[in-house]
Amino acid sequence: MSDYLIIAVVALIFGCAAYVVLAGIGSPAADTPQTGPKLALVQMLPGRKVLTVIGAVTAALIVWIVTAHPLMCFLTLAGLIIIPNKIYTYLYNKRIALIDSQVPDMLVMAAGAMSAGAALMTALESVARDGPAPIKLELDMMLREVRLGIDLDLALDHLAARVKSEEMIMVAAAIKIARESGGNLSESMEKLSRAVRDRQNMEKKILALTAQGRMQAMAMAALPFFLLYALFQLDPVAMAPMFHSVAGWAVFLGVCFWIAVGYRIIKKIMDIDI
Repeated sequence: MSDYLIIAVVALIFGCAAYVVLAGIGSPAADTPQTGPKLALVQMLPGRKVLTVIGAVTAALIVWIVTAHPLMCFLTLAGLIIIPNKIYTYLYNKRIALIDSQVPDMLVMAAGAMSAGAALMTALESVARDGPAPIKLELDMMLREVRLGIDLDLALDHLAARVKSEEMIMVAAAIKIARESGGNLSESMEKLSRAVRDRQNMEKKILALTAQGRMQAMAMAALPFFLLYALFQLDPVAMAPMFHSVAGWAVFLGVCFWIAVGYRIIKKIMDIDI
């Protein structure tokens, strides 16, 4: 037993060392104006995938040492690989949604500053100084690129690539087109703000109309596991082969697979793009 514990500790130390090395290699300071920023303030944690796999394998090894149960080891390995990625995706999408909700207010602030006689850069600086986070952080990074000598159009492209939202892509394209055509930029921003706000209101209505379908998908995915738990509590002897035989493990994994497929299909149907 002590030998296995030593292996587990060594694996944990190796995982921490690998994370430190990968964090140093993939840090944001490695981005250059030639390659452009990768994801900047919303970039992936350096070495996140490698560290996740190492931690999952180590945890599965510990579970095997403690329980010697193949199904528990597999579930531990799969869960620790999938769940951190889902958490990261949720936090990433939440940040992007917050930035999207701040785009109309950003456009109104910039349009008001330009209507008062300020230049485009001065208006963007005022938004980056007085606007809400996190959008002001992204604008501040774009302005830093401009101060370092990068063209404004290229900095706008970098901003759209970092945020990766349709609203920010529309903003970057509108500013570039207005600068090239010489139109009234403040009026264009006000119209774009109204268009973005109307689009977001439509998306909220669609989310409200499809809420029932999403809840049905969640109920469909959770119901088999609830029934499995209820049957196990009612008759543990009859349900024992599900957890202590190869055929039971195969059935359990097959059920998990088809539940995941059904959930993704329903979610795809409910995901209506405007």
